[in-house]
Amino acid sequence: MLMTFNIEETEGAKKKITKSTEEISKVTYKKLGLTEEALEDFLQDHIEVITLEEDWDLKVIGKQVRNDANKRTDLVGLDSNGSIVIIEIKRDEQDMKARRDNFESQAIRYAASFAKMETIEELVEQVYGRFLLQNGEVDESRIVETGVKEITDFLKKNDALDNFNQNQRIILIASSFEPSVLSASTWLLSQGVDISCVEVAPHLIDGSNDKEYILKVNKLLPLGSEDDYLSEIVKKEFTSAPDKKAGGKHRNLPRLPQMLEDGIVDIGDEIYHVSDEEGIETKSHIHGPKEVIWNGKVYSLNEWGAMFHHKKKVNAYTRAVVVRYGKTLEQIRKDYYKL
Repeated sequence: MLMTFNIEETEGAKKKITKSTEEISKVTYKKLGLTEEALEDFLQDHIEVITLEEDWDLKVIGKQVRNDANKRTDLVGLDSNGSIVIIEIKRDEQDMKARRDNFESQAIRYAASFAKMETIEELVEQVYGRFLLQNGEVDESRIVETGVKEITDFLKKNDALDNFNQNQRIILIASSFEPSVLSASTWLLSQGVDISCVEVAPHLIDGSNDKEYILKVNKLLPLGSEDDYLSEIVKKEFTSAPDKKAGGKHRNLPRLPQMLEDGIVDIGDEIYHVSDEEGIETKSHIHGPKEVIWNGKVYSLNEWGAMFHHKKKVNAYTRAVVVRYGKTLEQIRKDYYKL
């Protein structure tokens, strides 16, 4: 639920919360007259809205990419683990029902078409080069050279060059989801398919004189445990597939809640930020499963990670050094979980 409120002064200079007369209500993109393409364009320019709380970054490298069967993928990305990411978008739940193909099945077929891609050059020639030309970012005569350099630099920066396309990730995006899509996606997760369902839902703020809109971003799948979301079909903890380097499929590294549960780090552990901002005191402490306390205030780990960095979004696990180990959270979890 979302609610607007006002802050009012009372006697003694105290402040109180009062309910605003403005109402917030969920609406569909269709009702707002927005096409699927409008949502697609927005996500191309602001893909960080769906990865803000993730410990990986995402680079958009393609739009409306045709596969061997002449079907088009909405957006294609590359994440900081080296995985090619298929991003399929439907405006509203009714758009899913109107399609002959299941939402998740369509995305799986697209992901399969990228699975055999072995080199960065192939990715540039088939996907990224066209994307750069569409956006007018490079001279056509240097398209392959520029594209290969940009992708190589992105992977090297994230220490993922050797992991290029070892896994494919699927992200489904809509303002709301059919229960059948969530159930099918839950089953796919249990079988090691890296699939996410993310609501990006428009809401109307209806005031007395004007109308404003907000987007509520809500990750439905995967979540941390069976208590977060239970499918009608599969009632067990969500798991990721094992790492291909260990002889299986790709596996996501456990996050801070699991590290705390396993006793690798503890509440109260002193940490500091490997900051690119000079002269800032970053000494902090782990405060909870997803929280850090700094200067007496509590922040999510990723909020804290971005505070001392020139980018709006940063992988906090690569920036948070645990003092008693002298290593980042990223290094610690890789060592402990042998990944």
